[in-house]
Amino acid sequence: MDDSTVDGKKLHAAYVDAINSNDTERVMALLSEDIVFQVAGEPELVGAAAVGEWAASFFEAFEAHYSKQQLAFEASGDLAFDRYTYTARLVGREDGAVLAERGKGTGIFRRGDDGHWLLIVDSWSPDEGAK
Repeated sequence: MDDSTVDGKKLHAAYVDAINSNDTERVMALLSEDIVFQVAGEPELVGAAAVGEWAASFFEAFEAHYSKQQLAFEASGDLAFDRYTYTARLVGREDGAVLAERGKGTGIFRRGDDGHWLLIVDSWSPDEGAK
């Protein structure tokens, strides 16, 4: 988005749509160069190169579909905070095995000098016992 104001629902939906495209480049177009991914059970991923490598291997291994419900969105100046819950259906590309997960997360967006909002932090974790 390149508006001077931010529509939290559109920003959230654009990111979910990009993830569900299973297209690494489309996802990366919405992330800042200094993006941080905090994936449960894995070391923190810092920077577009690290996140891009992780995303490419994830989409190579799984066909992913996420449903994310936005619980809260708040913007102040050039930063915006998005809190969500999610359900995920991941189908193994090699064996067709289906994995289901539900959880929660937070995303932080920053508006750049060009007016575009990019994700700078995405932190999520599955709910205990989610299957």
